[in-house]
Amino acid sequence: MTFDDGPGPSTPELLDVLAAARCRAMFFVLGSNLADRLDVAARMLRAGHTLGNHTYSHARPGTLTQAALTDEIERTDGLIRQAHFLAGLPLPNAIPLRLPYGVEPDDQRLVVLERLGRPHTGWTALSEDWRRPQPAARELFQTMLCHIDSRRHLESVLCLHDSSRHGEARPATVEAVRLLLASRRPGATETASA
Repeated sequence: MTFDDGPGPSTPELLDVLAAARCRAMFFVLGSNLADRLDVAARMLRAGHTLGNHTYSHARPGTLTQAALTDEIERTDGLIRQAHFLAGLPLPNAIPLRLPYGVEPDDQRLVVLERLGRPHTGWTALSEDWRRPQPAARELFQTMLCHIDSRRHLESVLCLHDSSRHGEARPATVEAVRLLLASRRPGATETASA
């Protein structure tokens, strides 16, 4: 599981859910949200999660110059390093990066990533949990479960959201993740028909 756009108001509760299931995730954080929540990011790192860069402002493709995008990536990398320092952990050798809205055909942002020597981290399923209003937790859970089951022998990378560029809570995501992790425990009774 990967989570974009945080940290936000739902992130601490999501961390509790992940901890209860002994599950580690990758969080692609926004620098604008991270700047005010370095303590939450340090908690993520101490729990064994990975922090990735999702730029500073979540700008749409084509709205930033290459220099501005480079600055946003470097600024967010700096905040991620601060979170490692605050957590008492060594600085990462590499910081994963996911561009906002994913990669589009002929995406000029890839020129910046290539110049920086940074690969893009994609996903196999983009959750609709970013929508306003958010879909119901059961609906999100069913969608995640169906995707995972359809890729039984392949890697699944779910892209979920623990906040937004506006710092919004994502309670349905937290509950859907709880349901999914509960359904994956040995002897669990939660199924796709639940």
